[in-house]
Amino acid sequence: MRPVAGATDFSSLQQARGVVFTDLDGTLLDPDTYEPSPASAGLIRGLRDRLVPIIPVTSKTSSEVKRLKATVALAPLAVVEGGSILMIDGASPRRLGPPRIRLIDLLKALQEEGWLVTGLSEMDDRQVAGKTGLSLEAAGRALDREASEPFVFEPDDVMTGEKLKARVEALGGSLARGDRLWHLLGRGVNKGAAIQAVREEFPKLGEVPSAGIGDAWNDLDMLAVVDRGYMLGNAVSSNALPEGTVRIAETGPAGFIRAIERFVHEFGL
Repeated sequence: MRPVAGATDFSSLQQARGVVFTDLDGTLLDPDTYEPSPASAGLIRGLRDRLVPIIPVTSKTSSEVKRLKATVALAPLAVVEGGSILMIDGASPRRLGPPRIRLIDLLKALQEEGWLVTGLSEMDDRQVAGKTGLSLEAAGRALDREASEPFVFEPDDVMTGEKLKARVEALGGSLARGDRLWHLLGRGVNKGAAIQAVREEFPKLGEVPSAGIGDAWNDLDMLAVVDRGYMLGNAVSSNALPEGTVRIAETGPAGFIRAIERFVHEFGL
């Protein structure tokens, strides 16, 4: 395991009894307020004390996750930008995909071919706030990216999306569909692959019961590499879910809590 500087307590990772990998927007966080509920924050504190760390695996940026970790007892590491970056407290971020500028170039190539795609790099804080419902300050943090390029895609339908995905892969990238935006990533970059990188850094996390909690298409790779996946809401069709995935009707913090309760009960944590 790579040495980590600083005084951060990694005991919840090195002595873990279980581990939860979770999406943020629409999962741990309310889809409208982008905040956790008091009940979900309290549940996370209790799980940390029981050596069951909660690890964010999100399309959010390092800046966004750092702000959240100041108030919620999340693990001292996180996967951000859709699997493109591994954050470990006290260490330099580890990039798992190409730099953002290469993805912006790929997006421009798509535009030249006639695809109706508009990247966040082409928007200012106010435009991003309008597309996402974030505050202007939060929109600024969402724009602070290193290895991913979210974008708006029109028309946003399944058939055209599959064609775009195939074209992106032919150009050397990969595509993920989130709650509100599409995400352009490097080849082979996704949330599932990033969880494997986490397990390489902290082998103990590959030896204990694991859960994955998400609500969108870009969470499927994550749900496929854990012992029990939980899909919140009905945005993703059942035939797309990895085998063994449990559907939870609620979304946001209520669904997150329900998934945690089921995981803790099933695995005796």
